[in-house]
Amino acid sequence: MTRPLFRIWVVVCLAALAAAQTPWQYARIVDVTKSTETKTKAWVVNTPINEDLVTYTVSVQVLDKIITGTFELTGDETGPPPEWTPNYPVKVQTAGDRLYVRGPTAELSFHTVRRKPAKKSMTPLNIDEKKPLEQVESPSESMVGFSSDKPGTGSQERSAESSSPPTTPAPLPPTMGVVTVRSTPFLSEVFVDGDSMGYTPAKVSLPPGKHTFRVEKAGYRPWNKEITITIGSELTLDATLEKK
Repeated sequence: MTRPLFRIWVVVCLAALAAAQTPWQYARIVDVTKSTETKTKAWVVNTPINEDLVTYTVSVQVLDKIITGTFELTGDETGPPPEWTPNYPVKVQTAGDRLYVRGPTAELSFHTVRRKPAKKSMTPLNIDEKKPLEQVESPSESMVGFSSDKPGTGSQERSAESSSPPTTPAPLPPTMGVVTVRSTPFLSEVFVDGDSMGYTPAKVSLPPGKHTFRVEKAGYRPWNKEITITIGSELTLDATLEKK
């Protein structure tokens, strides 16, 4: 093989390796941020029809690396769940420029925008943290953020998990309550105790006690409700917003 052809062959191989998917790996959430940009879709009788473009940026640590990806909300999708806070355990997989993050309650696909070394190695997951992640089924076509070309779980991951010693710890009792918030109109922003929790339809896990819900959307009057959460409760709020 001549030297020019050899160089081309090396470049092609390196590109193929970079695009190859990795097996699912344990990771921890580093940070989740949300940004909103208002864009004008059209004008009706000199009145702008605006649309809010919401983008989530998520950083995860895998061993000694930090990977950052972005995700734009479209249609009836919802953003990362509220429990995705720093140090929260998840599983991740990379494939080309895609970052797939899997948790017990959500699976999202992000566009990878940055990779960098971590300042210190990730704290390994313990048995109680691994168990709910191992019980999560493979991603389905209906999961938010996944397209038909998403990678499946590779044989390397299955063989690694099958070699892990079986654990049968007693199930942990619930410590939170769950509230599902729906609204008319759709895609209204939900605030709980003053903190934004994403857009409707939204499912929020909260500790027991009194909590104040506020649902807002541009051009409508805010909707407010105070409810009491109990451990293990599952409630649904339907918010109907009135036009200003």
